[in-house]
Amino acid sequence: MKKWFKRGLFALVVFVIVALVGAAVFLLTFDPNAYKNKVEQLVFDRYQRQLSIDGDIELSLFPRIGLAVEQVSLTDKQSDEPFAAVDHARFAVAVWPLLWNRLVVDHVAVSGLKMWLHRDAQGEFNFMDLLQRGPNEVAQHTSRSFFPTAQAQSTSMVPDASQAEFQIDIAGLELKNGEIHFTDEPSATQLRVVDLELNTGRMTFGQPFDVIFKGALQGESPITDATLEGQAVVQLEPHLYRYSAQRMNLALSGHLGAYEASAATLRGGVELLTHTKDIRVRNLELSTQGKWRSDTLALDKVNMTMSAAQLNAKHHLPFLTTQKLQWRLQGLLPVERGQSEHKVELALDVPKFVMEPEQVQGEPIGFSFKQTQGSQMFGVTARAKDYRGALAQLHVGQVHMDVAGKNAQQAYKLGVSSPAQWDQTEQRLVFPKLMVNTLLDNEALNPNPAQALFSGEVDWLFAQQQAHVVGEWQSANTQAQLQAQLQYGEQERLQLNVQAPQIDLNPWRAQAKPAPDAPAVKPVLAKMLPDYFDWRALATELTLQAEQLHYKNYILQGLQLQAEQKNREITIAKLSAQAWSGQLDMKANWSHQKQSGKMEAHLKQIDMMPFSQSIGAQMALSGTGDIKLALATHGKTRLARLANMTGSSQVHVKNGSAFGWDFWQYLQEANEAVRNVFSGQVQSPAIQLNPQLSTPFTVFSYDVKWQQGQGQITQLQWQSPGVNAQVERGYVDSVNQQMDMDWRFDVKRKTLPDVYQHLGAYSVHPIYARLSGSWLSPQLRLQWQELKHPEVQQAIDQGLLNLLDQPIQSEGAVPDTATKTLGTTIKDLLKK
Repeated sequence: MKKWFKRGLFALVVFVIVALVGAAVFLLTFDPNAYKNKVEQLVFDRYQRQLSIDGDIELSLFPRIGLAVEQVSLTDKQSDEPFAAVDHARFAVAVWPLLWNRLVVDHVAVSGLKMWLHRDAQGEFNFMDLLQRGPNEVAQHTSRSFFPTAQAQSTSMVPDASQAEFQIDIAGLELKNGEIHFTDEPSATQLRVVDLELNTGRMTFGQPFDVIFKGALQGESPITDATLEGQAVVQLEPHLYRYSAQRMNLALSGHLGAYEASAATLRGGVELLTHTKDIRVRNLELSTQGKWRSDTLALDKVNMTMSAAQLNAKHHLPFLTTQKLQWRLQGLLPVERGQSEHKVELALDVPKFVMEPEQVQGEPIGFSFKQTQGSQMFGVTARAKDYRGALAQLHVGQVHMDVAGKNAQQAYKLGVSSPAQWDQTEQRLVFPKLMVNTLLDNEALNPNPAQALFSGEVDWLFAQQQAHVVGEWQSANTQAQLQAQLQYGEQERLQLNVQAPQIDLNPWRAQAKPAPDAPAVKPVLAKMLPDYFDWRALATELTLQAEQLHYKNYILQGLQLQAEQKNREITIAKLSAQAWSGQLDMKANWSHQKQSGKMEAHLKQIDMMPFSQSIGAQMALSGTGDIKLALATHGKTRLARLANMTGSSQVHVKNGSAFGWDFWQYLQEANEAVRNVFSGQVQSPAIQLNPQLSTPFTVFSYDVKWQQGQGQITQLQWQSPGVNAQVERGYVDSVNQQMDMDWRFDVKRKTLPDVYQHLGAYSVHPIYARLSGSWLSPQLRLQWQELKHPEVQQAIDQGLLNLLDQPIQSEGAVPDTATKTLGTTIKDLLKK
């Protein structure tokens, strides 16, 4: 027995010595670098990717099998673009576990890893082929997966633990100085993670392991500079095409495009099924605080949260399942110092929703948006419910939306409701029974509130980027048929056609004037959501036909209007209507960008009295007249536009009267004043206009040339029985609303009315008067020094103005307080 034991022990020692010598010889003679080309060719043949090993391969056998490589790179599939590169990688394999079909890697250390991940325009990632297997392997494992299978196009690069002859067990992975570059073609996103450090626990397929990492997130599109760190429990199951990360806890802080996150955290679990392209999220919790800064929007104290008990989606398929999805966003818009906070709030609630190609079902979905600052508010709430049918032909029983706004002066509300129909093939959304209730509450309205109802249909064609609206508008004294077409996309354009028997805009116009003690400065209104849309940039065409239109005191009949807004410029190509018993034709243009405009208008054979009343003229005219206006101006404010007004205005009226003063009464009062110069009783002619008085005429016409807001009267003629008049010099000031005119009246004895025959003495010499002062209350003064009346000249020649100093009284004057000398009275008359 001892003999055989000694022989066995000797044989074992010899075997060990031979093995050691053989290993030594193998180690000294084996050159792994000689197999570089074979390995590179094998990778290319199997994956259509180019593997390059530029550094040396180092191999060690004892005490563990170790392998170290340097300068290794791998390209994208069938491309020269890089996919991954490693500066240095090292790992060690325990020898004895290999005898029991177990591959135990004690440690893997990788330094300088770089990866370039890319998603193309079709939404495919450049690494998906590495996670798929060939059709033969897929057929062998169909029974092991409870998910539908499909044939893949390439062989998986990930080892299949279920088919391996030995199990893979990695004690841990350490990654330093890593970089991951990500490019997303559909969104033009370019981001990268640099200075990446990653450590894992014990790794084996089918078993969860811990992952801890940190790095810096950077990018140019959008501009990004943030720190990123996190941890998760990861499980890799390549034989089931399943990869998951549970108990995730990710933290980010820094700049991410226009958003600066002071803190952002993401918790939950995610599972990726590469074979069916499913992504499943569980117990998602996202929260972040920070501020938003972009060219168009600034938002401070941002607080956003999102949670979902379940969220499932499929890539390339219209599949979405959610449970208890909630999204909240709060923030503050910047305000001037001393103003109240301007709050913004958004909310989305999806209790349960399932969208599949065969059916869509779920509970009501709600959305809300709200802006508040002081007494101002703007809000939108929307709700959709009752889903029926498949996604290709989806019916929504009710879509309801409320839009409301309020400020210190008024409040409004729009209630919109309709069922909805979606056609997936035609990419078409229809609201067949649209009802829009509009309410405007303002104390200055009469009646208050103003209300309207629009009923019709909306047809939204997404493929053509068009929306069509047809319906009827009903409000107080208004019933109109509306047709609208909106073209959006690269070029936005709205075409609107309105036809109505009657349109009354007065119920929507604030008519009450502010109280006398109201502040002169208007309160600064906060910028609400509708104000962010540049309505002036929307290309619009308007065609309006109305049998009658009411606005203020204007009544237009047979109205035809063609207007267009294009390139921030409004053009009224045609406005034609019957107005004031005559005809109105007008065209105009206004440029928002240049802040300039021009207008040409012609009113023919109109009744001047209602026209004068409708424009609020202080000196009204009656009769039949023609008015021509050709004006142009520019400026950002009303006063600036008045100051820059140029052009001409012409008025020609026949067989009417001028209200405000009676020429014959005025001349008669002046005649009485002259005759009473020597009697001691002087009654001065009235100088204020009186709307109750009037002077008839047969012809009244004037021309005004406007330059820089100053109107020069180039011609003004007045023909009346017994007198002709003209303005020898005159101007009007549109900015200060002043006028100054020198009138000359020529009395015609032959045509004097019988009642005024005693004034025939004034036919020998002209009578001069000056009309000047404010537009609202001008004064008419007789120019006595130019009056060639014999008695007035005699008073001047005899020096009575200095000799007569006895007090006199004006007719009807109060004793004592109204007494004056005759000299003073005549002096006053001459000054006037």
